[in-house]
Amino acid sequence: MKASAADSAFARAMGNRRFGQQAAVPARPAPRAAAPALVPALRPGDIHIGDADDGAPIGIDLAKLIDGRFLIQGVSGAGKSWLLRRLVEQTAGLIQQIVVDPEDEFGNLAQKLGMVHLQAHLLDAATLEAAAARAREHRVSLVVNFSHLEREDQMKAMAAFVPALVNAPREHWHPCLVAVDEAQLFAPYGGVSEAPLVRKASIAALIDLANRGRKRGLACVLATLRLARLASSVKAEVLNMMIGLNTLDRDIRSAAETIGWDARRAFDRLPLLEPGNFVAVGPAFSRSPVMLKVGPVQTQHRGATPALAAPPAHDRRAAAELLEIDELVDASAADARLREQHARAPGLRQIRAFIRDEAFADCGRVWGALRKVAPDGAKICDLAKHLNRKPDDIGAALALLDNYGAVEFSGDGATRAARIAEDML
Repeated sequence: MKASAADSAFARAMGNRRFGQQAAVPARPAPRAAAPALVPALRPGDIHIGDADDGAPIGIDLAKLIDGRFLIQGVSGAGKSWLLRRLVEQTAGLIQQIVVDPEDEFGNLAQKLGMVHLQAHLLDAATLEAAAARAREHRVSLVVNFSHLEREDQMKAMAAFVPALVNAPREHWHPCLVAVDEAQLFAPYGGVSEAPLVRKASIAALIDLANRGRKRGLACVLATLRLARLASSVKAEVLNMMIGLNTLDRDIRSAAETIGWDARRAFDRLPLLEPGNFVAVGPAFSRSPVMLKVGPVQTQHRGATPALAAPPAHDRRAAAELLEIDELVDASAADARLREQHARAPGLRQIRAFIRDEAFADCGRVWGALRKVAPDGAKICDLAKHLNRKPDDIGAALALLDNYGAVEFSGDGATRAARIAEDML
């Protein structure tokens, strides 16, 4: 008997099994072992730096931080200085701390934590080296304020201060956290071989801190605005990273390579990070990139953008008075005259000063009279009678000529005489 079309369809659906035949039951897979957590729980001794998306606390292992260094990167406003402040506050009392502060953002932190606030502009290279060596010897925590120095002088100070930390004697190799804010100012990217000596020395100082500093107990912590602006030799030594808000394509690609993300994921997430949110990766944090929000700080963060506030209302005249516009105009004119004087050749300035002196006219008369009797001279009283001028006027003219080394004197009182100097004849 032929099977109907419905029976054929049913047979295909059942896999052409015969009546009474049981379908094979697939074997149940063996249970997998639980995967190890990528973000370890906060361990005793860890520094609580922030919390993950699920609220789990994220800690930093200080020993691994010393061994692997630490780089913080994000655009302006991403929260780099906030993160540095959190790190220093949480490690206070656990490890010696030295903060290189190029913008004077951490002065209140020094006051709060009892750290020495060292003013770098008051010290030269030799005394900066001495201060660094003594800080290592006595384990004194510092905030070193570089803000009053010009950029080149900041590099000079860095080239003096940091090597003294690294080159301390072995008996002073105590654990020490060395944080450098705006590290790209001291180790800019590119052209090291053609760079000026000051720039080379500054870059070499940070490379040494990140390289040799590890064995000397120095936990190098660098904060930078852009990865592309920081010298490659400095970045190469760092194993622990925290990447914040990035908006430029080049920076996002560099950050993706740094934290092990593919480019698409980085372009999707990094431009949308809120200030204070970072992606952390490295042995001091976790085995895989983890998103976290940095915890609160105890001291006021000076790098925060000021809150919006309407300016006071001023009419135009009152505003001009507040700015003292008339005084500024007068000061600008005086500065222009001063610049004009200094722009002239030194000899020209002396000539102009000479001919503008009140005694200049009598100088010509006296010079003419002395030329006639040169190389001999004449008494001053006789010159006054001969030229029909007052003795004081002749004296002023001779004093002016003497300022320029044109005349010589002999005698005293009524016998005082003058003649043209020998080298002027």
